[in-house]
Amino acid sequence: MTPRRITIVTAQLLGHDRTGGVGTAMTFLALGLRRIGHHVDVLYLGDANANAMDADWARRYEESGTSVRVLSHTDAAVEPAYFARLRAVEVALRADPGDVVITHEFGAPAYTAMRLRRLGLAFETTSFVVFCHGTRRWVKEMNRNERVSADVLAVSRLEQKAVELADVAVSPSAYLVDWMRQQGWRLPEATHVIPLLTRSSSTGEAPPAPSPRNGDRPVDRLAFFGRLEERKGVQPFAAGLNAMPAEFLEGVELEFIGKPTKYWSPEQVEGLLSRATKRALRSVSFETGLDQHEALARLGRPGTLAVMPSLAENSPNVVYECLERRIPFLASATGGIGELVAREDHERVLFEPTAEGVAAALSRALTARDALRPARPGFDAAASLDRWAEVAAAAPREVVDPPASDVDVEVIVAERSSAAALARCLAALEAQTYGQLRVIVRPQDGSAATARAAALQGAAAPWVVFLDEEDLPEPDFVETLVRAQVASGADVVSCGLSFESGDGSRAERFFSGEPGGVGLLTNDYGTVGLFRRTLLDDLATPWPVAGDPDWPLLARLSASGARIVSVPIPLVTRVARPGTLEHVPSDGLLVVEHLEHALPPHLRSLARLAAGLAAEVQRQSQAG
Repeated sequence: MTPRRITIVTAQLLGHDRTGGVGTAMTFLALGLRRIGHHVDVLYLGDANANAMDADWARRYEESGTSVRVLSHTDAAVEPAYFARLRAVEVALRADPGDVVITHEFGAPAYTAMRLRRLGLAFETTSFVVFCHGTRRWVKEMNRNERVSADVLAVSRLEQKAVELADVAVSPSAYLVDWMRQQGWRLPEATHVIPLLTRSSSTGEAPPAPSPRNGDRPVDRLAFFGRLEERKGVQPFAAGLNAMPAEFLEGVELEFIGKPTKYWSPEQVEGLLSRATKRALRSVSFETGLDQHEALARLGRPGTLAVMPSLAENSPNVVYECLERRIPFLASATGGIGELVAREDHERVLFEPTAEGVAAALSRALTARDALRPARPGFDAAASLDRWAEVAAAAPREVVDPPASDVDVEVIVAERSSAAALARCLAALEAQTYGQLRVIVRPQDGSAATARAAALQGAAAPWVVFLDEEDLPEPDFVETLVRAQVASGADVVSCGLSFESGDGSRAERFFSGEPGGVGLLTNDYGTVGLFRRTLLDDLATPWPVAGDPDWPLLARLSASGARIVSVPIPLVTRVARPGTLEHVPSDGLLVVEHLEHALPPHLRSLARLAAGLAAEVQRQSQAG
């Protein structure tokens, strides 16, 4: 094996975080890859001030030779706010790209870096691997949470794109791969299902021996294992207990091991239990502050039966941990859990996460002589590390190497009232590094659409860029857009922007390029871009655009099937801000009209309804 330089990008890491499925998976992956000879650097994205590194874990990382560094944030303000971490990760990775970057898809932390690589603009020799644990949209669906903000929807789009842009996608379960494909995602050809690394398979240490069982009673203690939340099944678990004959629960301790959440406190969970259930149980207790090691030690006490009644799971660490330590458990037969348990143990330890399923499973366990017989794993833990070694050795997908300059481009500059601003813009265009460039200056004394249409009458190049006289493009502005277009084959290539405020501070604005339905709330397509000329034959709008002329135009092109990508680099300093429904409702209505036509006739009112609801929420927020 040739050692490779691997950077693991993660928002959770044991030592900084006491628990967490993503953190556990990423930690053991880092230790496992380091143990087999790779050079591993962990880029931690969490709050190191709030989560200082635990001394024992710091020592473990140091002894293993695993480097851990904390993400530094960029100085410039970033818009939208969720792009700030993505931009900071990209900057950190540029300093030392390494051979392989492994990141989770939740939050899409490496999205801008991956987008740049696929556009042939950076990270040419770096392979990007996305380790899938479940996106925001998946979590919302599994929690049956209807509270989905525009930002959550926007980030969910970036999470999907991050998976699609990856050289390799890895999921610990076939279940999650199937879910992504059912959503219509275009997964990489190299998509693998690899069960998580356990502590013993990553470190080479033998798992602790299970404690001997004392006493005559089959089960002394039931331990709900997981966060106190809807997805972990707190409600069907309590309902199942309430449905059981009281005599089955007499003398049994009930303990909840897991953190409280926003919607479920220990008091609220206990309130789900009936008086009869609480009278029958010997005790009800909560352990909400344990770290991973402490929680597992508590589950390992003799006579304890762990219960994981989740409504939905990908490939939960709690099941791996119980299997590895031979801790007796019952778990719901949802998501990828069944893939982890040997088939011959399915009937005995798996159940449906309903009140009836919980009651039946617990009734069997509390009356069976073999209730504390550990389940057997349905996977080979040692093989997971071997398969990850193969992933780390894979070469990145080849990216088209764009030619230097053999695509003709015309830049149309809207002249308004400032001769000085126009002169600065033209000087910046004169300094462009791209050679196949012609500049057209067109007075704009009417609407932007009318001025652009008139300018296009004299345009002959197959690609067009629209600028305002106040715009200041970077020297590599046109060259970068052309390179990105050749690499991607997109119909429109927009770019990031810089804005300067009166106090001299600077803000960077980024765009997703293809925001989907979120595009009716704000222009997330871009405001400066390279357009395929054949798409611009009709620039007319039902009424004049009051603010951002690119917002309705790009919404129409996107709705008609044009492919739009956005280069996540600020290539133009601009004064005009992107359009939003909040600030220019009439422009938002133009966008709604275009998006409506992309929907089936019987669903076209959905776009207008969504825009109306968003406007009402904004009105109420301003009034409050």
